[in-house]
Amino acid sequence: MTDYMDILKEETKNVERALQEYLDKRIKEVSQLGPWHKKYYENVKEYMTRGGKRLRPILVAVGYKAIREDVEIENLYRAACSMEMMHNGSLLQDDLIDHDETRRGGKTFHAVYRDLHFERSNNMNESNDVGMTMAILGGDSLINMGAAAITSAQLDPDVNATCQHYYQHAYQHLVDGVLLEMNMITNPDASTETYLQMVKMKTAVLFERSLMMGAVMARGTKSQLAALEEFGLKAGQAFQVQDDILGSFGDETKTGKSTSGDIREGKKTYLVFETYERATPEQRKELDDLLGKGEMTEEEVQKVKNIFSKSGALEACKERMQALLKSGQGALDKAEPPLTKRYKEFLIDISNFLAQRNY
Repeated sequence: MTDYMDILKEETKNVERALQEYLDKRIKEVSQLGPWHKKYYENVKEYMTRGGKRLRPILVAVGYKAIREDVEIENLYRAACSMEMMHNGSLLQDDLIDHDETRRGGKTFHAVYRDLHFERSNNMNESNDVGMTMAILGGDSLINMGAAAITSAQLDPDVNATCQHYYQHAYQHLVDGVLLEMNMITNPDASTETYLQMVKMKTAVLFERSLMMGAVMARGTKSQLAALEEFGLKAGQAFQVQDDILGSFGDETKTGKSTSGDIREGKKTYLVFETYERATPEQRKELDDLLGKGEMTEEEVQKVKNIFSKSGALEACKERMQALLKSGQGALDKAEPPLTKRYKEFLIDISNFLAQRNY
């Protein structure tokens, strides 16, 4: 475990350095356009660098080192930052879609520009429109900068083309996953498998493509790429199932999030779909009556949690999470030639942590 933490700290430091350099370079490039552009990209940088685990770019670097421990390309971490920029671009726009006011202890991007405009205009309707516009542009800027980071990494032409393909594939799946999630809310035919497909497209694809991007830069074999692809998808799904469990049964003092939020919002989590498949007619009716109900009492929230537990859904979620995790980790053994021992063990350790975490 010590080696796992050492690798995590070292890779985080490398990613942070590359991210700072790339964002500072962009700020310098646009400064000639005037203070408005300069401040805009400084705000983008502030949003990007106020926190986050940097898991996706770390997986790019580890995907490389799982094939070839000695890094033989100059701009590995520049290219790795592409996946972090895509991730944050999607978060920035998610904040707008969800009307969130804060992200990682600071104002969301649309809130920054809404409030800035309101100070000048005292017109809230107009200020809301400005905030929305700037959030759309901010997300688009980050997603485009991610693609540009790959181009500017000076990779061999064939590797660059493949990495761009992976990037585009991940972004398209991310968008399609969000669309699937939106439709799933009202789709009466949605099931646990629909949910896992959504998670695969919206969350796991970024884990999977990050690993594959690193591996193709290291010129991994088809077998090695396939092993990392399967691991990334299944570990990503396991991560999200655990996230849903914590959303209702986590320790609030550790997660920093309310365990009633998903229930009050009526969110269709994996727990809900498992409950629909296992609940008695009486339990299902009570769940439908309570889930997302306005002004729920704590007693009603607890009733929903009890249905999750008594129907067997909570235990089924834990079992599916473990099965996905085990299957994903087992896929790493299929790689030919075998993955490097140190970084294969890192992938197992970090997936155990992410999928079995309690915060």
